[in-house]
Amino acid sequence: MAKNKITLNVLADITKRINGGNFSNSKEKALIVFTGSNIEINKKVQELKRLKKNNIQVSLAFSFMAKRILDTYSFIDAFEPYKVYGEEDIFDLENILKNYCYVIGPNITINTLSKVSLGMIDSFVPNIIWTYLYMGKKVYLDFTSVKNYFGEPPKNGEIRDIIENHINALKKMGVIEIEEGNYIEKIVNKSKSPIFNKDASESTIFNKVITERDVMNYSSNSKSIVLPKGTIITPLAKERIKELGIKIELERSGGR
Repeated sequence: MAKNKITLNVLADITKRINGGNFSNSKEKALIVFTGSNIEINKKVQELKRLKKNNIQVSLAFSFMAKRILDTYSFIDAFEPYKVYGEEDIFDLENILKNYCYVIGPNITINTLSKVSLGMIDSFVPNIIWTYLYMGKKVYLDFTSVKNYFGEPPKNGEIRDIIENHINALKKMGVIEIEEGNYIEKIVNKSKSPIFNKDASESTIFNKVITERDVMNYSSNSKSIVLPKGTIITPLAKERIKELGIKIELERSGGR
């Protein structure tokens, strides 16, 4: 497995050199994690390639099954990644957390979904997602693969409820759901746009997930923040808000 990882990283480096790819000066670095599903994966790859045009440096991570189901070499050719990670990098989570602003999962499987939801982080990709959520960092996931197992929605109502419960659990943890067609709009806009309206006397939150980083970037003199219903505040963000003495208000339906 380690030998395979070395091969993938060598190929990634060669591909970057051939295509002139050099994004070492990019301020934003994203880690795209792939699991063992190929449902509409080529369309998703084509859309995520646009991250490069937004000066976002990309690395790839493949689960054990992803390496066996997906054409990893074509993905490397498509993304020209800075680095490639595999299952053995589960012991390097601290450096991964330090090097990448957020995680993107375009083909999350029911295996990964349920593991993160239940805190069973015994493999690489679930561990990455859990670690990022635990530390209040952004995680973007596409749930199409779990909602359309074998290419169609579940006929069994109980199974459908189980899937929805796991998805809702991850959203409560801070996961931002993305769907094919809105990847770039959600990822680029939410990562680059300010969370707070700095010109308002009482700042209004635009994002649905507030992280510690968002709070630290808050520069308005106002000590009152109005949150739309359903906004998720990560634990570290709550601590920072308390330290800064910022008052949280919930937006009422039909206005405040």
